[in-house]
Amino acid sequence: MSETKEKAGFRGPSPDVGKATQFKKGQSGNPGGRPKLAVFSQAARAMLGKLVPGDPEGRTYAEAIAQVLADKALSGYIRAAQELIERAEGKPKQSVEIQNGSFQDAFDRMTPEELEAYAVSAALPEWFPK
Repeated sequence: MSETKEKAGFRGPSPDVGKATQFKKGQSGNPGGRPKLAVFSQAARAMLGKLVPGDPEGRTYAEAIAQVLADKALSGYIRAAQELIERAEGKPKQSVEIQNGSFQDAFDRMTPEELEAYAVSAALPEWFPK
């Protein structure tokens, strides 16, 4: 290549450009986090609270939908029953089984303070196997 082609063109800004505004270590780039309610969620909540037009029982959309789910559950539709139960009582907890025996033994040896530290910050004791 000729010297002019090697030097021609835009090479970009200096690597130091923007250093002052880059994310700082240990500081979130989004300190406010994700918005608590999205626009669709707000609209859905508003709609579910409205009365169903022409409903002889004067139910809201939420009540009418719950009734339809209950009717389907009674007719044997398991998914409808599952949805109703999970909405009313929450999803069941799922257990995690540890396959590695040495890890299971190590967790069994941990003191309540070590278990709490692990739950809060995932900090394992020094003696814990790697």
